Amino acid sequence: MTARAVCALALWMGLASFCPAQSIFNGTWRPDPQVFSPTRKPDIVGLTQGIYDCQTCAPPYKVTANGHDQALSGNPYYDTLSITIVDDRTVLKIGKKGGKTIAETKASVDASGNAKEEVQTLYDMAPRPIEMTIHSVRVSGGPKGSHIISGAWRITDLDVSNHAEDTIFEIHDGILSMSERVGRSFSAKLDGTDSPYIGSEEFTHVSVKLIDSHTIEELDKKDGKVMKINRWSVDADGKTMHVRFDNTQGFVQEQTGHKVE
Repeated sequence: MTARAVCALALWMGLASFCPAQSIFNGTWRPDPQVFSPTRKPDIVGLTQGIYDCQTCAPPYKVTANGHDQALSGNPYYDTLSITIVDDRTVLKIGKKGGKTIAETKASVDASGNAKEEVQTLYDMAPRPIEMTIHSVRVSGGPKGSHIISGAWRITDLDVSNHAEDTIFEIHDGILSMSERVGRSFSAKLDGTDSPYIGSEEFTHVSVKLIDSHTIEELDKKDGKVMKINRWSVDADGKTMHVRFDNTQGFVQEQTGHKVE
């Protein structure tokens, strides 16, 4: 989940399906922690002589780790980045756009030097900040004399802290209502017509269609342009949901969740 990948990395919303009686989608849903493949391509970063280098970021960048905002070009999520060396195991990254903090990440390596935890807070996706915890294992070390954060790291799992993405779905009279703990919501007819998306800076409108009794397709839009295509499917047990996120830019993410209420 780019941060934004990570983002955007990332991001669970919920849906329900229409049925004259009780919908199988109705209730509160919680995404499972995302577990990544052990063959996933590692992320490569370096911090040597005060220069932080992210080789696998899109686009790659190098900035001085002096705690000051520095301009980035080509990054879709923020236009400045500051890197602060907190101590010999910890680095703090703050990304901003137009002077506004978009994402803040504190990355720490454990005493073994082979495990990394990143706590990332996203400020631009919902009315309230979303916090995620990301774990990675070391694939290879960095250059001699570099900060311990340097090297190749493979993400093993990611989870949203404090169940902040718990989502309530309710269908009544052919209208799907969605609300999340982070403050996003919408109410939309299940006929594909556009409705306002409330509480999101990513999207302004949404449309949803009933594919079958267990499946719904959702289009998230901004100023008339489709930004994300989501497909939600509930198993016959009524307790397990599968979701496919497509950001329309070539990145597809699949995740599973379970009904908690």
